[in-house]
Amino acid sequence: MKSKGTARVCMGLCLAAFLLSSAPARAEIAVYPTAEMGFLKALRHQIQIGEGTYEFDYVREGGQEILLPYSRFEVLATLGERHELAFLFQPLTLVTATRIDRAGGITIDDVVFADDTPLDLKYGFDFYRLTYRYRLLHESPWSFSLGAGLQLRNASRVFGGFDVDGNDARVVTQDLGPVPVISLALRRSFGNERFLESTVEGFYAPVRYLNLRDVDVVGWLYDVSFRAGAPLAGYGEVFLVARFLGGGADGTAGERRFWTQSSADPRFTGNVLDLLILGLGARLALTE
Repeated sequence: MKSKGTARVCMGLCLAAFLLSSAPARAEIAVYPTAEMGFLKALRHQIQIGEGTYEFDYVREGGQEILLPYSRFEVLATLGERHELAFLFQPLTLVTATRIDRAGGITIDDVVFADDTPLDLKYGFDFYRLTYRYRLLHESPWSFSLGAGLQLRNASRVFGGFDVDGNDARVVTQDLGPVPVISLALRRSFGNERFLESTVEGFYAPVRYLNLRDVDVVGWLYDVSFRAGAPLAGYGEVFLVARFLGGGADGTAGERRFWTQSSADPRFTGNVLDLLILGLGARLALTE
């Protein structure tokens, strides 16, 4: 399975390289480092680890009812009028603390966390994404691009507290692996270089191999943004951003190590995350 997954990645990167190399030799190269800062609000966030165990609600029970800090970093490179290549790093680690308030406690995986005891939570879903898009429309004032990418998820979920015997208890689940992504971008320019733009990226994988795994786990993700901006004194652009970011998975799989699955016993996991993000961003313009 590892060789098949590696082959898919290599094919995708080779395709992007071929498309970029097909551009005119003297085409202008522009690089746009971009950063966003703001806050996020979890609209829905639930997880169940283990068949028949407790479905934990991070918003209602886990301290995620408040606003949490958010940041995002991306580098976009354009070659000529048609080709776009973007690399994204999205930190997304939510750390909260709460107290269990449920008679009999809660069961996460094979651990029963006792009622009326503290519970420390970490939900980490940092990811990296490489995306290629081709501009189908590039005549001012409109621009429309369509492409695909590969996202590398770097997930870590931790529950830490006390079991019913008063002992320290901890449940840790981690996952590292690739996710294919479809991407489109739309931009409308106005006078004085003001603009509106939207990017829609996501994927839904209901069967094995579509989600680059050899197990039947349904997985999905979405990343939708809306930006309104203006020029930044000749150095680039500033913008306001509203973003909807989320995804999830549902199914049974063994513990995995990148593209391979270990001999650990299969474990059911149900997870859903929906975030609303509001922030301020800046995009610098570097040309060659």
